[in-house]
Amino acid sequence: MSAPSVARHRIRWKATVALAGALVGPASAVWAAQAPQDIVAVVKRIQEAAQRRSFVGTYVVSHGGHMTSSRITHFCDGRDQIERIEALDGQMRQVYRHNDTVHVLWPGSRTALVEQRELVGRFPAPLQPGDGTQIHQYELQVGGDERVAGHDAQVVLFKPRDALRYPRRLWLERRTGLLLRSDLLNERGDVLESASFSELQINVRLSAQTLLQEMNRLDGYRVNRPVYLPTSLDSEGWTMRPPVAGFETLQVVRRPMAPWIARTAASGVSDTGPAADNAMVLQAVYSDGLTHVSVFIEPFVAALHKRGTPATIGSTSALSHRQGEWWITAVGAVPVAALQQFVGGLERRKP
Repeated sequence: MSAPSVARHRIRWKATVALAGALVGPASAVWAAQAPQDIVAVVKRIQEAAQRRSFVGTYVVSHGGHMTSSRITHFCDGRDQIERIEALDGQMRQVYRHNDTVHVLWPGSRTALVEQRELVGRFPAPLQPGDGTQIHQYELQVGGDERVAGHDAQVVLFKPRDALRYPRRLWLERRTGLLLRSDLLNERGDVLESASFSELQINVRLSAQTLLQEMNRLDGYRVNRPVYLPTSLDSEGWTMRPPVAGFETLQVVRRPMAPWIARTAASGVSDTGPAADNAMVLQAVYSDGLTHVSVFIEPFVAALHKRGTPATIGSTSALSHRQGEWWITAVGAVPVAALQQFVGGLERRKP
């Protein structure tokens, strides 16, 4: 199965992991009565809100007329972070995270994927070292107070300054800064995708040992442990010219295709056979401070790679393009115009 085909299935559960990923980071101070006006401070506060808090909640992701719900259990003692995300709809799926290690389990098919957290989408995306200039592609607008899942919340809007990203409206728990709800909007203000806690208990007592035992109970599972090889576009013979405005490179890796296949095979999507076990794809991850875009580069195979219209689920789209002997796919919760710039901007460097 090609990267773009797998991407269409992978983004179905991306929003679930992304919202959970927002609830990590160093401890934050209590929110003041007036929300801070500095956009970098707001992003950092969201990222930092939950390190010293444990919580349990149910949240719902809705997009394109579809709705899914999950149960998240998050433990933190100021040193270790452990969480469990259980899909409550459809096929049973459990996502466990212990600091940087993630286990994705499909009990029905006895399949497991073990990988590093930095390759799982987070929201907000990590700010680059320095002053976080990429986040200034958005304008911060502070709204009023509302209630979400029984908690008082401050509403803020990140309004993009161009057409390469979506507006985001966030509800932040007034006392702790926890992200309670996130809406992605189109240019008309319509909601493309919404992720929100329906109920949330903060500062609950949890057993780290119990969560770790569940996470590492892999007997009888077919376990995929992909190895990611750090690299750079330049050393792989590629360049992005010109860079897409407001996006900076977070990571470039060579990764096996097999984990992608494992994820979709667990959902009933067949792979392409034994040859796929050795398939590799180059992945470059970009961030504007709020969202990610991943660009995948692999050799073109006529039997697998078919040009088509962009695939969109909620706010997340996938766009593919053939460039000579290569097949390029861009995936992200951004307008298709942004993906077109990523795909069109990649150039093969002459030897």
